[in-house]
Amino acid sequence: MSSKRRTVRASGKNVLPNTYIPVLSKKVLTNFLSRLPKLSLIELVNLWPKLANTQPHLDKENHRGNQKEYNALVSKASQQMKVSQSRWPKRRIIDEILFEYWNKGLNLLQMSQVDCQLIVDRPNAFHWILSTVRDGNDKEVSILLNPKNFLHSLTKDLSSLFINNIYVCRHPLFPLIIIRIQVFDLQPTIALQSSTKPHISSHKPYFLAIPLNSPHIIHTPGDDMITNIVMQTVERSLPQNPMNLLRLITDDKQKPIRSLESMHILKGSSRFANSLGVWSSYADGVADILPLDKIEGHATLKEIEQQKQLENETSEEAAMTHLKELANLRFKGSKSGKMKSSKLYDDNKTTEQRRSKRIMHLTNEIDGESSDEESTEKSEFTSIAPIQYAEFLIKEPFADKDQSTNEFQQSEDENETNSFIKLKLTGTDVFAGLHELSVLTTNEHEKILDPTTIPGWLTGEDGRSNGIVKNGNFIPTD
Repeated sequence: MSSKRRTVRASGKNVLPNTYIPVLSKKVLTNFLSRLPKLSLIELVNLWPKLANTQPHLDKENHRGNQKEYNALVSKASQQMKVSQSRWPKRRIIDEILFEYWNKGLNLLQMSQVDCQLIVDRPNAFHWILSTVRDGNDKEVSILLNPKNFLHSLTKDLSSLFINNIYVCRHPLFPLIIIRIQVFDLQPTIALQSSTKPHISSHKPYFLAIPLNSPHIIHTPGDDMITNIVMQTVERSLPQNPMNLLRLITDDKQKPIRSLESMHILKGSSRFANSLGVWSSYADGVADILPLDKIEGHATLKEIEQQKQLENETSEEAAMTHLKELANLRFKGSKSGKMKSSKLYDDNKTTEQRRSKRIMHLTNEIDGESSDEESTEKSEFTSIAPIQYAEFLIKEPFADKDQSTNEFQQSEDENETNSFIKLKLTGTDVFAGLHELSVLTTNEHEKILDPTTIPGWLTGEDGRSNGIVKNGNFIPTD
């Protein structure tokens, strides 16, 4: 998944080796691989022969060459797939993997790599929530993990409870450490006596995404016993101070987000976390120019140039242009709606550099070419941090409320004097939808949303906007 990866070796009790091949049917493996796009499958076919634990299965009876020659043969085949992609539909590539090159099945390392590649290729394939690290005084504590120590502690603790396999890598697009945890149960004795039946049953893989220097740990949701045990082992594996023990707190009421990038921007190491909506220009560095910048770049002078351009437009076109600029200001913080920043979070690589490497390099021994896989198309309304769910409880006083009522009476009679309206928004990008609704028409009588009057909590400026709106003020609840 990145230029650096780490897998936990089977040196301890109950740790399955990466070379272990689970007994799975070809149909199950076909469905498993079909989740990846074609280019990622080709890259994996090219990569696996070069790794010691993922080499193709040589049939010594029907193949005259040795393992090294067979590895070269498979690598050459992957290059042919890349050159003539039109002749290689995804189904044919999967058949080559499962029936020709790895006909005994995929091992745990290969399955882990496929799962982690899916996080890159299909960003909306997983749901994510977060837990917060707090100390004994209930204060948030930013953590800086030593991967080796953390993994050793996590594996040792989890191995006392379950058979497990853990895979770790760095996300190629975001400064995140991805940890894949999978636990297994032994099958009954009858199954152990047959080589065609699974000897172990696996639970659904569990994923952690750990930002750098953040008090939050992003992870996949779950309310079962296995999830609770995994999170307890993660908590115990944190770098603890006996004088001030760290705890991992999870809000049970939070709604999952189907975008790891959004979750990282909102809760990772991003300056945009508290500067969204109309405030985005401050995080983006376009609210004003630097002291030594050219004066021609000042926003006020740019507005004069834009005004001259508007004079050449018809009144209707000018009205729509003005409306879109207002909406862009409210939802994205600038009239153009475009970001100046090349990266939205603290890291050594720019966003463009990272997006150019959609296909991860799973080992530092391989300097393969990056894929030309195109990233998901974004519309002009796409939010900086898209979220799929927002909920607001609106508590506003009725218009005929007696203004002379004192504060104590207002508190006791709140249910009778205030409205209780719950507003739920769902979609792939809820604030992008509201943004688009606000620029549908310039006709005042046909407008659904007016960008000049829409409240800030409906423009996404509060990030994960779940909260209470009371007397016009937004109070977050997550």
